[in-house]
Amino acid sequence: MVVRTYFDRNNTIIYNSTLNTARNPVTELFYGGNEVNRNYSRFLFHFDETRLRDLYSGGTFPNLGLMRHTLRMTNTGAFDEQLLGKHTCDGKQRACSFDLILFKIDQEWDEGVGYDYLDCVVDGDTIVTSICPSNWFEAQTNVSWFNGNGVYSGSPSNIIVGTQHFEQGNESMEIDVTDVVNAYLTGETNYGLGIAFPRTLEELNTFDYQYVGFFTRHTQTFYEPFIETTYSCHISDDRNDFYLDKYNRIYLYVNINGRPTNLDDIPIVNVYDNCGLIISSYTQSQIVHCTKGVYYIDIIVPTGGNNEPGVIINDVWDDIVINGVQRPAIELSIPLRDSMEYYNIGDADDLPKRVGFNISGINHNEKIKRGDIRKVLISTRIPYTVNQTQRVDSLQYRLYVREGKNEYTVIDYQDVEMTATNNYFLLDTSSLIPNTYYLDVKYESNLEVSTNKEVLKFDIVSQSELRISQ
Repeated sequence: MVVRTYFDRNNTIIYNSTLNTARNPVTELFYGGNEVNRNYSRFLFHFDETRLRDLYSGGTFPNLGLMRHTLRMTNTGAFDEQLLGKHTCDGKQRACSFDLILFKIDQEWDEGVGYDYLDCVVDGDTIVTSICPSNWFEAQTNVSWFNGNGVYSGSPSNIIVGTQHFEQGNESMEIDVTDVVNAYLTGETNYGLGIAFPRTLEELNTFDYQYVGFFTRHTQTFYEPFIETTYSCHISDDRNDFYLDKYNRIYLYVNINGRPTNLDDIPIVNVYDNCGLIISSYTQSQIVHCTKGVYYIDIIVPTGGNNEPGVIINDVWDDIVINGVQRPAIELSIPLRDSMEYYNIGDADDLPKRVGFNISGINHNEKIKRGDIRKVLISTRIPYTVNQTQRVDSLQYRLYVREGKNEYTVIDYQDVEMTATNNYFLLDTSSLIPNTYYLDVKYESNLEVSTNKEVLKFDIVSQSELRISQ
């Protein structure tokens, strides 16, 4: 599941200015001037990590090492290459060949209610510039920044989280923030992050101010900034395709009244041949907790002895405790398949498989109230058949929206979970801004990659009270 956490506060502060520009739909990051009128800006933002912490502590994303968090902000110049190097309406030149740094903030601060650093008119009402903190000098009213004006002064090397280089100047921001967000999930206080030009550029004398813009949380467009979280524990269950002489992965699924539920502790498992002799034993440390209610082991069973194609072996999971209740051992079966079906070595080359798809869990053209988590099932079958399934080497989905003839990727290709009984992915609709969405499905067979376009279309409708972490 891909989760987006949107900003709940942001502000652009201006060097040596008490003005607040928090509610502007665009952050203007700029630097330039000379020693007399040098000026530059910094962007501050905060996001609520509560939901991510719940996914971690609740066992949906139990392994921090498999979580990846990425800051994503859309450049306002990303849609028109004719803007490269040109000047804005107020004379700033669109910058190129520069770095931006991402830094940590170490104290509480308020967003403020300002709009711009010049008086302007919006919707017929005069918007008065505001000096309500935060601003360059204060984090909150009568509370200065602890480490100097502008959040920090001097070199910020001890608080830098990451750096991104912008060659053309119209690239969108994409910075890995995994370490800092994981620290928030395990107890460190989240005061937010900031973006700035490196100190060498902030102090640089230029003829024209150098500028780059990004959409903020107050944009009225689709391009609101967010933290994207992915969890890379892909389910690929080999129970019904268990080949001799290869490593196979088999899973245990735990549900209470139809809901995935974590065990109180990791179980143990023994694998027996058809004569009741132990093939392999696994302790708690050898069993992987993948996601909520899902555990797996990797095992290889060699051909020979009692292990032959067509024979059924058993995996027995024990020490199963749920909410303090001891449950009996669970015995499951594994039919063995001939290794020659997997190791196809000879003078012939297999042809790619052809696959048809059925999608369920979301109806075509369905209108979905934002906030649901949908389990979307993808059945892969032999074309022109109804119930003859076809397993493929890989199965991925992509979610996108359209702007005219262009496609804007919302969730880039992600692996579909492949259990012993079905293929599915979880779609977090609270991460989706109201719009019309399209789904592509891609699979690979014998090096051939096939993409099925627009297998599903649906709408996310506005329900602002369900907007989590925004």
